[in-house]
Amino acid sequence: MLKRHILTAVAAVFSMLIVFGCWILTNELLNRQHLGLMNTVHTVSVMEPPEAELGAEPAKVTLSTQEIANILKVWQSSQTQHYHDPYDGQLTMEEAIKAANSGLSHFCESGVLPKELLESDFTQTNAFLFDVQAPIVVPPEGLPASNPAYSFWSVSVSNRGVSILLTLNAYTGQIWWAEIRLITQTLDFNSTNILDLLEEYEAYLGLSDSGSLNSNSDYATKSYENNHIGIIVYKKTGESGHYELLNFSLNQNVS
Repeated sequence: MLKRHILTAVAAVFSMLIVFGCWILTNELLNRQHLGLMNTVHTVSVMEPPEAELGAEPAKVTLSTQEIANILKVWQSSQTQHYHDPYDGQLTMEEAIKAANSGLSHFCESGVLPKELLESDFTQTNAFLFDVQAPIVVPPEGLPASNPAYSFWSVSVSNRGVSILLTLNAYTGQIWWAEIRLITQTLDFNSTNILDLLEEYEAYLGLSDSGSLNSNSDYATKSYENNHIGIIVYKKTGESGHYELLNFSLNQNVS
């Protein structure tokens, strides 16, 4: 009986020695790894992020007059529009909203739109990307995806007094259609000159051809490249007699 107790005690002591020894060995290994890391951490190099990742502006792209005409022909067709995520080469939602705000600011700061628009506290902002081409989720091998220039971002901003709807080419980021509606009489377009706005919009789009011009106090059109494309600018009055709607856009076959 005594012998059994002695063997049990010896086994317990031996087990404790094994556990204690493993603990010491584990700590020693961890300490060595820690020292090794501390001795080598100074050699780790940190790569500087490329400029493209530092919030650089996306490269500006342009389209020829013929390409613009082809796109407008498709946009103005009866084909069904469908919503989609950005293709390669197209603006993201964040970039589209930024381009819309930048374009609107351009016309306000140049004086052709009321500068008070920039002071508007817009409470709602929406952006949707549409295409009128047949949707290609995964293009067949060897074939390109849908042409990125044929999609458009529809960006809207509004509050209780102003509603603005802008259509941007998803590839260039330019405003190709704009409608600004004043809901209250805190602002008006009475002092907005149609011809000044047309000229500023022409410069914004990079159009310089001396095409035919037709205008009056409320409406103006100008065509380019033998009437392939043109600009239309107009404003309308509301029930109060104030100009409460302003529209400027690119269109196909303007005469």
